[in-house]
Amino acid sequence: MDKKNSLMMTNLSAKRKKTTPSWVGAMKTGHWYRISGDQPDLGLAPTPSGTRYLEDGDPAKDVNLNPSRSLEMRARRLLGRYAKAPWSGRCDFWSITETWNGAAFADYFGDSGSMIIFGGGHNDYFGSDVHAFDLATRQWSRISDGYVSGKMNEYGAGAIYEDACYPNGSPLPPHTYGYVQYDPVGNDYILFKGQRQLGPEVEAIAIPHILNLDTLRWRRGPKHPEAELTSGGWTAWDPMRRILWGNSGDDGNTFIGYSPDGENKEGTFGTWGACQTSKLPDSADHNAMAYDPTQDRLIIAEHKKSRLLSINPAAPEEPIRTLISNFTPAIHPYASLEYAPKMNALIYYAASNGGELFCVRKNGESNVADQNQETFSWEGITAETNQLNPITHAAKISQHPTNVEQTFGRFRVASYDGVDIGILIRHIDSPVYVIKLPC
Repeated sequence: MDKKNSLMMTNLSAKRKKTTPSWVGAMKTGHWYRISGDQPDLGLAPTPSGTRYLEDGDPAKDVNLNPSRSLEMRARRLLGRYAKAPWSGRCDFWSITETWNGAAFADYFGDSGSMIIFGGGHNDYFGSDVHAFDLATRQWSRISDGYVSGKMNEYGAGAIYEDACYPNGSPLPPHTYGYVQYDPVGNDYILFKGQRQLGPEVEAIAIPHILNLDTLRWRRGPKHPEAELTSGGWTAWDPMRRILWGNSGDDGNTFIGYSPDGENKEGTFGTWGACQTSKLPDSADHNAMAYDPTQDRLIIAEHKKSRLLSINPAAPEEPIRTLISNFTPAIHPYASLEYAPKMNALIYYAASNGGELFCVRKNGESNVADQNQETFSWEGITAETNQLNPITHAAKISQHPTNVEQTFGRFRVASYDGVDIGILIRHIDSPVYVIKLPC
């Protein structure tokens, strides 16, 4: 997209408004807080029953969507036990957080924005339901039921969908890894890849899917004939070019960009860019990437060698470049890397670090002619007086199997007037956690 069109799209997004949540003023910098659940912090009252936890929106619990089909189901419900749905898969609803799934922060869904979560994958969960946590109301809601009218043979192994969509147009839910991002101009949640089939012999396919958060309708992009977007990949939204950049995991072969703009003759939306080979062919799995607008670079936190790397989106064919850090903590898989506008810095978060966050900044002024000599600094920004570790707290109270090390995009940064807030989703029955970042 040229600069004129980019400016026009930016002006469209500027017409939308986002208000600072009322609870932000009570936060101390560098401290974690619970803002949902039965016992939120900051003097907040619990929200209405049925909105406190992600699991409250499980469509299998809704008798209108998952009616009792047998005496056994009726008996289970009478005893207060879980009744599986045709789309429940092997792991049931808790898979949406525990089996390799991320989330995205949508600035313009709700008065203060919302965290959007969707996902399943393999044989774990087949539901295409979508859920939102509203930062203003602090309530969870199911914003899309997904495909709930199918029979057992329409989900999982053997249920093949060439366009990676169920009959109602919603995508088969993959493990989303780092493959989901948000476009504030279109108010779109974007899934970079699709699944032709779920089940033990899962089949990934390079078909992106876009959920418009104004209409709550899905649309899909065209299939790329060569790209292999397999397990463990990572993406970043480039607002200047309106491109979602992504790199596949180790089993794939691809670094590529996708723009969601424009409708194609066959009814798909958007276009793929040139297909590059994977930037990290031997160490691609489960890294994290963010777009840094101050440098116009894609920054990658690679865990295998615990280093920072950069890609030039203006010339994506160029080799990836290693960045020099004066200190680098251990970089973990399944982490999150986010840009914080008010801090003008990147924020690195990994569940393996508990409650500790790191700020990543380039030292000194930009000098494009001498990029190989630029250095970056890391700084821990969680306050020494912080008393809440969201990882151990959430794992302790959850009644479901947990995958403690995984974060992906379930940590995001929301920016309001004068302040950046970190938001963290852990498990389907744990609170949402927030932290106020330094200005």
